[in-house]
Amino acid sequence: MNGGWLVGVLIAAAVLLATTGPPGRRARLKLPRRRRPEPAPTRAGVPFVCDLLAAATLAGATPAAALNAVLDALVHAGLAEEPELRRAATRWAFGGDAEQVLAELAEVDAGRWRSLADPLLLSVRTGAPVAELLSSAASSARSRRRWDAEAAAAALSASLVLPLGLCTLPAFLLLGVVPVVISLARGVLG
Repeated sequence: MNGGWLVGVLIAAAVLLATTGPPGRRARLKLPRRRRPEPAPTRAGVPFVCDLLAAATLAGATPAAALNAVLDALVHAGLAEEPELRRAATRWAFGGDAEQVLAELAEVDAGRWRSLADPLLLSVRTGAPVAELLSSAASSARSRRRWDAEAAAAALSASLVLPLGLCTLPAFLLLGVVPVVISLARGVLG
């Protein structure tokens, strides 16, 4: 009878703890959970913007209107606003000198937009079809990015040779050469 009473008390205590929590819990302040900061919107790549602009000009928009439409689409898609590109597009759409606007755009942000501004500038100066120039610029920018990535990978592999050699050589000596030398020494001396 005593054993049943003890089991009943333990079960009641377990149920009480499970429903109310440990003692002292009610005295704690309930702090709001920290929210993780939302990541900054991704910046659109120049080749992607070139392709969108080429598609918009093929659809019949003028390059200035197409640039504004592409920027609106990028922001609507959740990508980062590009203020220097927006400024240039607005100036161009409201009658700014296209050559001056595009030349300034090519120099902004360490030349990031040069591969977009150069085909537009060439089209303004010569009357060449802008869509073909932009598509070509996008593919060459992608090729340049791929070449840069391959060069960085090659440089990384070359710079990893020394640290890997410094880590592997002692292990090779300790695990490969030392046991052989010890067994040969035992055989010769032994």
